[in-house]
Amino acid sequence: MLSRKVITLIIYLLIISIICSINPEFIFDKDGNIKTFGNKIDDDTTFLPIFLILPIFALSIYLIVLVFEIIYT
Repeated sequence: MLSRKVITLIIYLLIISIICSINPEFIFDKDGNIKTFGNKIDDDTTFLPIFLILPIFALSIYLIVLVFEIIYT
């Protein structure tokens, strides 16, 4: 059976690839470049930069996988 780290890594990479293929407007600008962190109201900054979103996703996915492992084993 796969370990929880491997399962977390697979799900994490899938989510990152989906985010990069969708190019949401709050992370990427219209040219496909990553927006910088800032609270100014313009097109070049965002309140949720990619370097803040990715660790939150990683921790959330790991905790979800851990809970599923605890429940079903």
